[in-house]
Amino acid sequence: MEKQSTTPLASKTATALRPLGAVEQYFWLSDQNSPKHFAMTLQVSGETTIDCWREAMDAVRVRHPLLRAMIARDILGVPTYYELSAQPLPLRVITAEAPHDWEAAVSEELMNPFPIAGVPLARATLFHSRNFCTLVFTAHHAVADGMSVAFVLRDLLTVLGGGSLPSLQLAAAQDMIAAQWAPQADVSDAAPPPAPRRMLDRTGTMPVVSALRLSGELTSSVRATARRHGTTVHGAVLAAVILAGRRLDGDWGERPVRAISPVNLRGVLGLEDDCVVSIVFPASDYDPAGRTSIWELAAAIKTDLAETKSRRGVLGTFGVFKQIMATSPGVSDIARIELQACACDMMLSNLGEAPFKATYGSVRLEALWGPSVFAGIEGEQMIGAATVNGRLHLLHTSFTPIRSLLQTASELLEEAIAE
Repeated sequence: MEKQSTTPLASKTATALRPLGAVEQYFWLSDQNSPKHFAMTLQVSGETTIDCWREAMDAVRVRHPLLRAMIARDILGVPTYYELSAQPLPLRVITAEAPHDWEAAVSEELMNPFPIAGVPLARATLFHSRNFCTLVFTAHHAVADGMSVAFVLRDLLTVLGGGSLPSLQLAAAQDMIAAQWAPQADVSDAAPPPAPRRMLDRTGTMPVVSALRLSGELTSSVRATARRHGTTVHGAVLAAVILAGRRLDGDWGERPVRAISPVNLRGVLGLEDDCVVSIVFPASDYDPAGRTSIWELAAAIKTDLAETKSRRGVLGTFGVFKQIMATSPGVSDIARIELQACACDMMLSNLGEAPFKATYGSVRLEALWGPSVFAGIEGEQMIGAATVNGRLHLLHTSFTPIRSLLQTASELLEEAIAE
């Protein structure tokens, strides 16, 4: 029997916010097959209290409508956001002196999917000491993406620093915004899907989470050298990880490496600080054979992603999602689709220069790690990247990690800069 979504019907008294868009519906259904929730980790210094953090969590819940929402089906069966106005965001507090074992907390969070209904779709774990705190913020992918949570964490710091936050209106679904550009997307030239992969096995083990922070000097050099070669930091880092993986893993060395690069669409869609899904996640095959330079591979990566960021590319991608959702797929249908569409060896989810100041009142930003997430494909190596305080922060998450992947990629970047 086909596995269907278990999304419940909303109560007659529930307040509807809006229906889910096509990409949001995909994440909602996909999560019921292979969880897609993700975590971002914030580290700060400066004196705070647990009550201050609770107040800040409540302030961001009030500011961002989807942080006080659940998902249920309306009377017609349409997945819809409904308000959960009375429920605070769950905050688990662990009193502990630094260094905090936040990597283990991220691993635990990724093994703890959100319930199907009746609870907020975001939560946090706070490691608290008087002068140093680590916050692991976890969100369902149907209500947020990595940049969304970066904005939420920035808003938390604003409140901790004594600032206030105006409430935001819920933004339209990204595919509905794009629909105003043209009446119908052309998906006739969509690339054929790759061969299906096996689903990620989450039983019997925990994901391994490891972090690496590049020096300010290396971060600056990567940026400057990438610009000089006409490419991007994202392209350079992705190229370095691919080449590192080929050096360390025999399987990667024998075939093209398939990588997902989530693309932030806020600029092209006109979205700002909203906590809402505003990404697409194209996958491409990269065969470094014949490309001995990080910069050659990085240039190819930049070229691949350019079309995705264009209006034509955005409309084409959303058209595919709309075609899928027009068939009213069940969870098992989505599972079959994503074993091809999301088939990958790795993902680099790069937030770029994260939207933070160095200090908020007496609170100082020390680090930002993530996103940490799984596409749900066996063997995947998931890399989150964010630059704060002039330093690139890299986070590697995998059930079957390629050991020393980040360190080797960093060494390859240093070698490429010195060429």
